[in-house]
Amino acid sequence: MNPGRTRRTRATGGLIDSDSLYANSMGVKLMCLWYTWFRQDVNERAVGMASGQNRGGAAAPSFEFLWRDTRAPRSGPGPKPALSVDKIVLTAIEIADEEGLDAVSMQQVAKRLDFTAMSLYRYVPSKSHLVEAMTDVASGGPPDLDSVAGGWQARVETWVKAIWGRYQRHPWMLQVRVSYPIGPNQLAWFESLLGAIADSGLGYDEMVSVSLFLSGATQGMARISLDMAPAGAEPTGDGPGYEQALATVVNAERFPTLARLLAAGTFATPAAPTGPDSDVIPNLEFGLRQLLEGIHVYVTRRAQLGADRG
Repeated sequence: MNPGRTRRTRATGGLIDSDSLYANSMGVKLMCLWYTWFRQDVNERAVGMASGQNRGGAAAPSFEFLWRDTRAPRSGPGPKPALSVDKIVLTAIEIADEEGLDAVSMQQVAKRLDFTAMSLYRYVPSKSHLVEAMTDVASGGPPDLDSVAGGWQARVETWVKAIWGRYQRHPWMLQVRVSYPIGPNQLAWFESLLGAIADSGLGYDEMVSVSLFLSGATQGMARISLDMAPAGAEPTGDGPGYEQALATVVNAERFPTLARLLAAGTFATPAAPTGPDSDVIPNLEFGLRQLLEGIHVYVTRRAQLGADRG
């Protein structure tokens, strides 16, 4: 143990030896690095919002639209129209659920509503505003975690499973550009996860880092599950399955670890998959549990060292 390598933590205010915590804290350190990049990106976009421009020079979608008054059109005189922002957004979600995000356009939404595309702009400034609103509305409200027994880890697992379900019901959400949570429903999900993590013993910055990591990891695994879905079943004769394809190219000299896993049957196709995400969910659950256990060990060890030094 190197007594010269110490640091003062925000959570405890005490000096913690870096060598003894290295193994357990490395994951959280990486999360903090990711969050540093994330906050820098948010700050840059916030400057663009303040000036009315984004990085490309176009008007930046405003968070104010997500907190809009949906009872009236955006502007303009005349009699009260039959349209509403909610009706436009819900129609766009229907199109995205049926045909994918690429099928959503102001023209297609207007056509389904039997209006002109120009009439929609009285309510929705642009397609980017529409997609942001679609994402927030489709997210819905977060699960009630207060009634979940089993501690903060169980509440986090419930949260992850709930957001996973949203992605499975609205897979087009995985195509939307990742941004900071700012809409009403998105903030509700963020608050829900932070509330669950609050009992873990992590510091405030660490809580945000873990929240962002969990959100990103769940979204990434959901995207993988959807990408794998078309090839989830056994081949129909057009080509070999993944295990068979690996067997033709993997050898112990070039891919020694892959060769051992292949020989052990790790890549065998399940006999009776239960759905397009059945191959991915075990990986998500395993990774989630190891992360939560690692956080528990990290926090416990930090508290012990703080007590020993106190």
